[in-house]
Amino acid sequence: MEIIQRQKYILEQLSKNQNIRISDISDQLHISRETIRKDIYTLDNQGLVHAIRGGATLPESISETRYGKRQHEEVDEKKAIAQSALGLIHDGDSIFIDYGTTAFQIAEALKHSNLRNLTITTTSSFVVSALQFNKDIQMVVLGGSMRTSEGSLSGPITLANIHNIYADIGFFGCGGISLQAGITNHYVEEVEVSKKMMTHCRTTVVLADSTKFKKNAMYKTASISNVDVLIIDSNIDKKIANQFRTESTSVIISH
Repeated sequence: MEIIQRQKYILEQLSKNQNIRISDISDQLHISRETIRKDIYTLDNQGLVHAIRGGATLPESISETRYGKRQHEEVDEKKAIAQSALGLIHDGDSIFIDYGTTAFQIAEALKHSNLRNLTITTTSSFVVSALQFNKDIQMVVLGGSMRTSEGSLSGPITLANIHNIYADIGFFGCGGISLQAGITNHYVEEVEVSKKMMTHCRTTVVLADSTKFKKNAMYKTASISNVDVLIIDSNIDKKIANQFRTESTSVIISH
């Protein structure tokens, strides 16, 4: 098993169980404890896990697997970002909404908007729940394997279903963002879905509250130069915002 697969497995087990033992992972993967220990130290250096004696736990700062908790973090900022996002949508548009709590706020904002005749494609069960009874919206759910903690769909079925799906505009969240690493996220299967869907959107919009500029997640989704619009909240350092503008990306600061 390759290192990326091992580290992905470790992160998945932490997502489910909050903590892991090196001996258990070693037995499950039939790989030496020393190799698993090195994988954990690598992930610890990346800030994705907290290495402890004999195993690892999720660091307090990594809340990617705590969807409910994240819904209550930076709420005003996420709502402001969503309102700015609405300004990019027009009646009759086809829209893709990715998974994640900031993207979910766009669904919530759409419920109370005057926009009509929209077609929304999504990989988020939470977006579906928010909009399924709106008569002005046609929903397209991409299907696939669900990560229940995030309500997100991914995997081969999802990727295959994207093949003939296109959108006028797509809204994508992120686990981290920087000029060097670009747009990053935590789970490789979901990253692959986002990557492919970005190429099927006429306009690609990334949503990032200011806390996301302080971290990088493990897997790269896109380079900054591949993003058409970046919507961020007003807490962002203006110098940082201008640096992103130099990458030919339109930056919208929500208020």
